[in-house]
Amino acid sequence: MRYSLFASRLLPALGLTLLLLPGCYSRSDIKKEQETAVDITDALPSGDQTPPPPTAEAAVATTPLQAVNVFLEVSGSMEGFMPKTGAGGENTAFQQRVAQFLSEVNRTPAARRKSFFLLKDRPYADTYQQISGTVRAGIQQPAKSTELPAVLDTLMTRYYQPGTVNVLISDFIYSPKNAGAIPYIKTDITDALQRNASQSDLAVSVYGFTSGFRGTYYPALKAAGKKTACCDTEIPYYYWVVGPADAVRQFDQALLADAEASLQAHFGVTYPRPAYSVLDKYQHKGSWYYGDAGASKRAADAYRVVAVSEASAQQPVEFVVGLDLQKLPAQYREPAYLKQYLTLQTVDTDAQLLGVMAASDQTRTSSGPESQFTHFAKIRLTKVPPASRPLVLKLLNQRPAWVAQWTTKNDGTPAAKTFALSSLFDGLQASVAEQPTVFQLPMTLQPAN
Repeated sequence: MRYSLFASRLLPALGLTLLLLPGCYSRSDIKKEQETAVDITDALPSGDQTPPPPTAEAAVATTPLQAVNVFLEVSGSMEGFMPKTGAGGENTAFQQRVAQFLSEVNRTPAARRKSFFLLKDRPYADTYQQISGTVRAGIQQPAKSTELPAVLDTLMTRYYQPGTVNVLISDFIYSPKNAGAIPYIKTDITDALQRNASQSDLAVSVYGFTSGFRGTYYPALKAAGKKTACCDTEIPYYYWVVGPADAVRQFDQALLADAEASLQAHFGVTYPRPAYSVLDKYQHKGSWYYGDAGASKRAADAYRVVAVSEASAQQPVEFVVGLDLQKLPAQYREPAYLKQYLTLQTVDTDAQLLGVMAASDQTRTSSGPESQFTHFAKIRLTKVPPASRPLVLKLLNQRPAWVAQWTTKNDGTPAAKTFALSSLFDGLQASVAEQPTVFQLPMTLQPAN
């Protein structure tokens, strides 16, 4: 949201709020949701520590997705993403991707109502055909300025509804009047997202992209100057999907499941527990068997108990847990993310997580139960547990590294970075209920009978 230097760079947030939002809004503390989890910190190394049988899937309350509102920023800083069509019919990656995304939103059966808005000093209702035409043919009358906190405030106070997601497409540049406002960016974003502060279920998914840019480039701070006729550099832009957690999850799954995995971040979204099972015929080693009741009479697709007969450093036990992560965002399915943030927690055993891998053509076409899973976690132990002991696979929910890599304190020179991006994310993260883990998968280790 960079602004033209030929006009006022900022509309006062109060003036915009009074224009759009009659009445006053108060703030309340964010309620923290208690996640469905298996807490093994209280499990003591004495007596029978067998946890209760886990359910197949953690319950996640769901309100059917009702409506999608798409807001496209059309200020002067966005012209370079949507240049007017040249004689050779050239276009940008932004035009190609966003035009396709708008079409998918318009056609999706996942939501009954779809509304489109051009975002200038305030949202202006548009049609799918008109907004698609703007993306393809260029901005005809760019807005003089937009104020990021005021935009988010408007989304929360006027458009936040159960079963509704609001998708904001923008370069997300917070351009304060002076450098003295920079330390308060986090606070401004938090206040904007919690102005109507009853949304304990607020969630936001962020998707980052880059595109060629043909137009005037405006740095965030006036002191940094400006560069015209930009440029041979890829410039970032973003989708922010804002709404109740269940609506955001459904929208992500329906329309953004295949978005670039490494350029996502999810805040406040909760997910059903993935299907998982210990696999006794896939890359297994050592003397162990299924300890689940009635194991010999069931298909091997939901086993959670490993009974160990013998184990030593010379003859370790190894077993693989199949995970079906296909309903999670692509970020959480990336092997690199899983290798870094999938952890194993246990009590009074030496079980270790050796690694995690994605399904291969061989596993997908196998006739065994491994064909039902998208990923596999391998676990090793060298000691027979003294009694039943809990074992939990946890996927930690961490801010991805790309956010810091795309952050800059000075965007005077065009680059694939965004001014104060980390501060925006700090404010966003402070606005939602903390979700420290994406999932927790409980199992049991026990000595063989």
